[in-house]
Amino acid sequence: MKLIIVYLLLIIGYSQILERYQIIGNPKPSLVSILTELQTQIKSGGAQTTTIAFLDNLKSTIDEEQIRHDQLYTQQRNQCSLELDLRKKDIKDAEQVGSRANEQLENCSTSNNKARSELDNNLESQKTTDSDIKILKGIRDEAARLFSNKKRDHLDALTSLQQVLLTLDGFTGGDCSLAELGKVAMAFIQTAVMAKNDQPLVDISEIFAQVATENGGYREVYEKLKQLIVNFEQTLQKNLQDYQDVEDLQIQEYDDRNIHLVEYFNNLKRTEQQLRDHITAMSMCINQQTAIVDTARGKKVRNLQMLDSVDKMCKDFLSEYEKASQVRKDQIDLINQVKQSVYDFYSQKPQAVCPGGGSD
Repeated sequence: MKLIIVYLLLIIGYSQILERYQIIGNPKPSLVSILTELQTQIKSGGAQTTTIAFLDNLKSTIDEEQIRHDQLYTQQRNQCSLELDLRKKDIKDAEQVGSRANEQLENCSTSNNKARSELDNNLESQKTTDSDIKILKGIRDEAARLFSNKKRDHLDALTSLQQVLLTLDGFTGGDCSLAELGKVAMAFIQTAVMAKNDQPLVDISEIFAQVATENGGYREVYEKLKQLIVNFEQTLQKNLQDYQDVEDLQIQEYDDRNIHLVEYFNNLKRTEQQLRDHITAMSMCINQQTAIVDTARGKKVRNLQMLDSVDKMCKDFLSEYEKASQVRKDQIDLINQVKQSVYDFYSQKPQAVCPGGGSD
């Protein structure tokens, strides 16, 4: 009866354990083979030590299996720790790279927007400055044209006056007729009109008003007319020099102003090119940093997913290790119970068995 109890205890307990867990690295032990071996040991009248040795050997197999699993789990745990640290490091690195890239991206975008605004202002200033240069040149060209006309008129007038004076000097001793003086006066008036000066008209009128009071020739009229022509010639020469002085001053003022405007315009053109180069550089920076941000974001997402997978796998390793270790503990407890039953069985077993008799 006690032998049957031993069998039942071993069958029920060990079958439950083997259903729950397969020993790592070895095929699942055959329950039939274990029971057959144990039954053979007991029925053959084998010594208690042989049966206990069989159970101890089974227990030793389980202990060795636990040691191997301990070693395997230690490796798994170390690998998990390394892998988790690696994933966390990659996530942190991706966050840092993304943060730096975002900061650089913001700086490049701000600089790009500022440069574009400055370029718009620069182009508007170029337009205004170019217009100022053209307006200034138009004013200078008009002033030069007017000066050239005045100069030509005065030079022509001076040439004409020389001819008038030669005509007067041709009258011997100032002896001339009124008609001759009239022709000279008319030529003088035409010269004055050429020079755009009407003052001689008044003066000549006053001179010829004295003709009615003259006794004999027109000596006094001749002298006054000649002096008037000489004075007018000097006036034209002075005016011509004044015009030339004003023209020279205006040319200098124009040159100074034009040089300043042209230099300013050229500076604007150089600045424009610098701004365009900067905008190009900032656009490249924006594209590069955007790509870095996207890559860092993708790397972070991938490593977060991998971190979750590794964490789950490591938890599965732990769960499997704890379950398997508990099963082995239960196996050892069962073997200890069976050993105790075997001890009890052998302690109560008769010293001798009658021939032909059966066991209980």
